[in-house]
Amino acid sequence: MSFTVREYRDLLQLLAEHPEWREELRRALLSDDFLTLPQIVRELAEAQRRTEQQVEELVKAQRRTEQRVEELAEAQRRTEERLEALAKRVDELAEAQKQSEERLTRLEAIVAELTEAQKRTEETLAALIKRVDHIEVRLVAVEQRLAKVDGRTLELHYERKAASTFGRILRRAKVVDLGEFEDRVSPYLSGDELQDLWRIDLLVQGYLREPLKGDEKPEAYLAVEVSVLVDREDVERAKRRANILSKAGLLAIPVAAGEDLTERALQMAENEGVVLVKDGSVRFIEQALQRLAQ
Repeated sequence: MSFTVREYRDLLQLLAEHPEWREELRRALLSDDFLTLPQIVRELAEAQRRTEQQVEELVKAQRRTEQRVEELAEAQRRTEERLEALAKRVDELAEAQKQSEERLTRLEAIVAELTEAQKRTEETLAALIKRVDHIEVRLVAVEQRLAKVDGRTLELHYERKAASTFGRILRRAKVVDLGEFEDRVSPYLSGDELQDLWRIDLLVQGYLREPLKGDEKPEAYLAVEVSVLVDREDVERAKRRANILSKAGLLAIPVAAGEDLTERALQMAENEGVVLVKDGSVRFIEQALQRLAQ
């Protein structure tokens, strides 16, 4: 029997009204393999989707791998550049080290030469110092001799000019011969005091020009120390030897005479009442007479 169009439409109407019949109809019309085909298609579609997703992930991974490879390549390139620069720097340092060693070798040679030259210089200097010391010793000896000559010359000057030089202190001033004077003072002095007194440069005798007490102008002696440069020691010697004469019962005035004097000698002479004679000028007579009158 044939299946009409109307019946087909009625069938469709029934299936629309009863959708649960569709599955039964399919099982009746189709084989089991065909029935499972949609499921298979869905599974294939799902598998395809997963495959595409995996492919996409693989593509992304590939891209990341390629990017990482590029980064590694770039890092490798930078490393090689740094290694190349480092190798160049090492070469430069090696060359600098070589030059430093060469310079050091030259400097060592120069230092050795300088050391030898210094040694020769020191030897020459030692020889020169020895010669200079010898010359200085000779100069000192010459200076001492000249000083003695100058001192003796100055003593002779004051000895010849005693009356005019010491005339402001004494009338009829004259130089005393110590040999003739010994008997007068020796009974009162010790041997050491006599020896010290005989070393006096000049002993001048006369009469005080200025009265000491009242109208008295007694006999007096000048214990004169002569030096080109009058210093503190000359003032001390004059005072000490004048005291020795005083111990022998003589009226004695200490005098230091010379061409120049130190500040310390000037201060001490004023404080101790010692007369100073310099270039014809006479100082501290009043101080000396005041001490004599005490």
